[in-house]
Amino acid sequence: MKGHRDYMKDGCIIIKNARVHNLKGVDVSILKKKLTVITGVSGSGKSSLAFDTLYEEGKRRYLMFSGTEFMIDSVPNFDSISGLAPTVAVEQRTIRQANPRSTVGTRLKISAMLSALFANYGEREPGYDDGVPLDISMFQKNAAKGMCVKCLGKGIVKQLDEEALFADKNQRICDIAYGAGRRSKTKKMLEEFCNNNNINFWEDTLRDLSEEQIFKLKYGDGGQSEFCGYIPLVMMIANKVFSTSGRLEALLTDAGMLHEKVCQKCKGTGLGEQAAHTTFGGKTISELEDMYVSELLTFFKEQRDNTSNLLVNEIIAKLSCLIEVGLHHLSLSRPLPTLSGGEIQRLFLAGYVITEMESIIFVFDEPTIGLHEIEKENLIKILRRLVDSGNTVVAVEHDENFMRQADYIIDMGPGAGIHGGVKIYEGGYVEFLECMKSKTSPYLSKNIGFPVKRQYRRVDKNKMLTVSNASLHNLKNVTAEIPLGVMVGVAGVSGSGKSSLVSGTLVPKLKEQMKSKCVVEDYADGMVKASLTGVEHIKRCLVIDQRPIGRSRTSCPATYTGIFDRVRELFAGTPESIARGHSVGLFSVNSSGGCRKCKGDGVIHYHVGYGNFIDIPCDSCDGSGYIPEAMEICVEGKNIRDVLEMSVDEAKDFFSNKDRNIDNMLTVLQRVGLGYIKLGQATPTISGGESQRIKLAKELSKGKNAKDVLYILDEPTTGLSFYDSERLMTILNELVDCGNSIIVTEHDPYVLSNCDYILEMGVGGGNDGGALIATGTPVELKANPVSVIGRYLK
Repeated sequence: MKGHRDYMKDGCIIIKNARVHNLKGVDVSILKKKLTVITGVSGSGKSSLAFDTLYEEGKRRYLMFSGTEFMIDSVPNFDSISGLAPTVAVEQRTIRQANPRSTVGTRLKISAMLSALFANYGEREPGYDDGVPLDISMFQKNAAKGMCVKCLGKGIVKQLDEEALFADKNQRICDIAYGAGRRSKTKKMLEEFCNNNNINFWEDTLRDLSEEQIFKLKYGDGGQSEFCGYIPLVMMIANKVFSTSGRLEALLTDAGMLHEKVCQKCKGTGLGEQAAHTTFGGKTISELEDMYVSELLTFFKEQRDNTSNLLVNEIIAKLSCLIEVGLHHLSLSRPLPTLSGGEIQRLFLAGYVITEMESIIFVFDEPTIGLHEIEKENLIKILRRLVDSGNTVVAVEHDENFMRQADYIIDMGPGAGIHGGVKIYEGGYVEFLECMKSKTSPYLSKNIGFPVKRQYRRVDKNKMLTVSNASLHNLKNVTAEIPLGVMVGVAGVSGSGKSSLVSGTLVPKLKEQMKSKCVVEDYADGMVKASLTGVEHIKRCLVIDQRPIGRSRTSCPATYTGIFDRVRELFAGTPESIARGHSVGLFSVNSSGGCRKCKGDGVIHYHVGYGNFIDIPCDSCDGSGYIPEAMEICVEGKNIRDVLEMSVDEAKDFFSNKDRNIDNMLTVLQRVGLGYIKLGQATPTISGGESQRIKLAKELSKGKNAKDVLYILDEPTTGLSFYDSERLMTILNELVDCGNSIIVTEHDPYVLSNCDYILEMGVGGGNDGGALIATGTPVELKANPVSVIGRYLK
């Protein structure tokens, strides 16, 4: 490996005195046309250096060069950056800004190529050939010519249980549908309707109305007033005809009044008649888009042997790239919002590899997330190809093997948040192992390393959850025994069937049998073909996944954990607030305290082209999101915005003697490695791993009395350094020691090595997976020649 001085000859990007967020005047060199890893404990300043300094300045210079009208003179958070080139960020959180109707196929333009292929070379069934030439738009569900006329291209329709909505005869008219009629314009229309039909909007209950009045209340009065009726109103809100927060839809869904069903007209494809009855190679466009990428590649290679079609060759090239980046298990129809952070990064990476760009700076956010050890090796090779093509690759990363392959290491620390922001090390990997100031390097050293258990909890054969005959997706009639009272790891390569077994089969069956005692967000009602026994051994089940916290745009850790309700009460309870007659609503941006111009965001969002956005601070509230009256109230010199800008660590000191419940919640957030996160940090900037740990902290804060609870987690150490992973594993082991059970879907060999029992799916992904190939303790899997993960366990 080259020494530090040798690398300087190759040229580098030099950052001087970077001080964004918690960075404390960082000076650092990033090597050009090399692979550089920025590592360190969670919250140490890695992303602040890579994304908020390097990438943001690269984007700013691009906007300056393009002459956009939204360029603003902002104060830089560094003294200088030299050697900068066009910069591309590939973040985990990119997925949270994606169009919900975007798919893998639309992202890489493969769907458009398929549409062109079918329009030019498709074979129509004779009974549906109306003589009108096939058009590309006929094969696109977002186009008027191509979408199903019933579901408008969604593939699903929403069904409202009208009887359930009106079942409570004691509910007041104003309270129907969770008070949907109380709001602004709807309230005026409904009051007019009630006046015309001799109904008291605020006091009458359904029991007070005649059958005719109830019918009109449901379906409208035939145009005598502007009110269309509660049933059409709710359906328009559910189908997002109006711009709403989604709260009513969520409440109705949770109450079992609103369901999603597959559209029977298009059978869930979202496409119209012409697309459903036109084939290429004997397959419809929907059938091709629903195939695994690996299957689709095989199909088109067979078609290539029969034709010299240039479109087919282009499609093969793009599909081959998807397989190279480890996405063989996806289908082109897979919606982007359902992808993990790691999958979305690799999808974007495939797009960049296809375009064969050079002299670009690529900034990645933990690209190995969600990958099996075998798949990581392939990913590193692809990133190496980017480097060999003359690009610079910078990756925020914790993975040991990835760091070993890097040309250069930058370590941030020593701690998180206010205790971090310092460059601890800069140089080669071998020298990094000798850095005693780092909290990362000791775990890479053979002398210390990550602690791995050698004694496992005993499996009680009489306390097992048994899933039988699971056949969802690629599962091949799987029967799996899951021991309780221990920590169970579920392993396997991408697409091997881990999620299909746990999230797709086990969780729905638990929900079906345990009802409200199984807590899972966004549960999709539907029968799963499998059986489950052993549920009597658990009292409660908590599914803690990586989906975003909260449902509204203003959700943040403080609101999700319940801290913010108590904080607002503190502010409303000050002598000055009481004297002025302020309520708790003044201290919420969603209520009377929110800025009218920016609606509480603190910034105005502008799209500047090519998927880039720029946020300009709101000049009405100076970026606070609050009206002046709210900002004038202080608790010990801090206003409400100051509190939301505090990290968990800072808030812990501030609230230590003010509120026991707040203090308890903050303590748990620290224990799960989130001391650096801000109380008011916006949901779109919170990674999937952070979201999961916030949810875990919320549950842990309820006390240690829980017993016989089953916790189901999806890669809980995502985004954590070795140091923070060890702390989190300690907490999980404490839960098991208290008499609970844990199931973790994992790739990390260190986490799996610390499980008591492992279920391994495989052998491969897609059609090559779907089988339970190995079970047992980590030691038993290491000795099992069939096991793939066994050779990587510690």
